Amino acid sequence: MSKSPQRPALLMLLTAVLALSACGDKSRKVAPESQEASEPAVAEAVSNEPALPAADYFAPVLASAAGSYSACQAIGGAAEGGLKAGGTVVVAANGKVSGAAIAAEVTRDMDSMIMRQREGNAAPTVSLAVQSDKFTLSLMEHDDGTKQAHFGTPPNLVQCKITTPIKLSSQSLYASYAYVLDAKTRIKCLNADTFKFEEVDYQVAKGALKIGGEVYDLNTMKMETVSFGRDKLFSYLGQTADDRSIIVILDAQGKVKNLQVHGKGNKAFACDVSP
Repeated sequence: MSKSPQRPALLMLLTAVLALSACGDKSRKVAPESQEASEPAVAEAVSNEPALPAADYFAPVLASAAGSYSACQAIGGAAEGGLKAGGTVVVAANGKVSGAAIAAEVTRDMDSMIMRQREGNAAPTVSLAVQSDKFTLSLMEHDDGTKQAHFGTPPNLVQCKITTPIKLSSQSLYASYAYVLDAKTRIKCLNADTFKFEEVDYQVAKGALKIGGEVYDLNTMKMETVSFGRDKLFSYLGQTADDRSIIVILDAQGKVKNLQVHGKGNKAFACDVSP
């Protein structure tokens, strides 16, 4: 199963921003069919299938990022360079970012990653990053409940306070993306226990993912990651409290492309529905 090269980069970005954040505020302890060709010798057969619209994976990210961020200050290389960045940064509903020496835009063709995780009975924490070659926006919620936003490109960052809950933390990432993750189909998978390909029922509905006798409650995952961007693919990773995991990859139109399931014992499936 192919993996997008941007996804590890976004994970490293979240780590780098967190490190810069800690350096910028040392006073606080911080504990995302085509149709068959016709007989005549024509150059190419043309499909009669209507083109499906692209799925909107960006809407929950933009809705969560939109808002005002206060007490902004330059950190990292920006601070060393003497950037004056006091005041407030505003992210408009259309993705325009302005204020505190920032003038940029976040758009749906940028690489996005969201991580939501919880430890035991603790409240879940969320990290979000939207990145291009020229600009980065990140939102981070720490274990102690403090929240910070970062704008710019590491190491030149402006750091701001977040005074309201990050919207994506209020429910599971599955719930935020149920409109594209919900599905019901038959899928051909390699059974890791028998080493044979078999067709199994695959369904995601009302918070439950069911495949090959395995059931996952997507609203109680201890860790979820959603990522998408310039490669036009959407990936969802979920891990349960008992260390079972699933990875679902959707294509640009929101159809299941491939998935991996690691269940109890040797129960595992690797599935590919690519044409």
